[in-house]
Amino acid sequence: MIKLVITDVDDTIVEEGSRNLNPEYYDIIQKFREKGVIFAVASGRQKPSIKKTFFQVKDDIIYLADNGTDIAAGEFVASMKFEDEDYHQLIRDAKALGEDYEIMACRPDCAFIGKDSPKFYERMTKSYGYCAKQVEDVEALTDICKVSVYNRKGISSVIEEKMQKLWSDEMDVCMAGDLYLDFMPKDANKGKGLSILQEHYGITPEETVAFGNADNDIPMLKRAKYSYAVANASERLKEIARETIGSMTEDAVLKKMKVILENL
Repeated sequence: MIKLVITDVDDTIVEEGSRNLNPEYYDIIQKFREKGVIFAVASGRQKPSIKKTFFQVKDDIIYLADNGTDIAAGEFVASMKFEDEDYHQLIRDAKALGEDYEIMACRPDCAFIGKDSPKFYERMTKSYGYCAKQVEDVEALTDICKVSVYNRKGISSVIEEKMQKLWSDEMDVCMAGDLYLDFMPKDANKGKGLSILQEHYGITPEETVAFGNADNDIPMLKRAKYSYAVANASERLKEIARETIGSMTEDAVLKKMKVILENL
């Protein structure tokens, strides 16, 4: 019996950076609730951005924001953050990548972007609907739960491998689509967030459905028996998914959810 459905957002159910959610999802979410199924959203986005995307049902869903480092399930909340010393060194390493790479540091309530990255700030606030502030230097911050390194031309495999070698022992490092490389505290990811939810509600992986598209969804899909990768997903995600369905542009997740509902 399915008790929990969880989905990624960007390039899984909406275009990257969009808040244009197919309104049919609102009806689907309500029907899951009527059948006692919990609906959760797991995203690299912050919670305020997810709420703006799901505004009509924002009080009816569970949030695994900032790649699972910020969890909100009604009155149950949990969050994880970096050791400040590790965070400061990570920012120095990210700055050393060069001027094509821009940095966003996240707390559960707000994201921070350097004043020297005005276009990146505009992208995150206008396209994604982020709550964000511009600061003189992101390195001076503390109590950070996630760092995103952005390159508008794409993160190369060389850069990904370099940062993995530097930080994978101390942090979770993963691609979030093609343009972002994300860093979270060690063992803080969508999979860990999902496991916390499952324990809280007494739900097993065998009772869980998960949808995703990128490498940061891998730990989450591994925690769900019914794991689905969209056709536009990374090859690494497709390898571990139970099934590859149609693409985001075909509303494949919506179609699969309708089938699941019919069989509940």
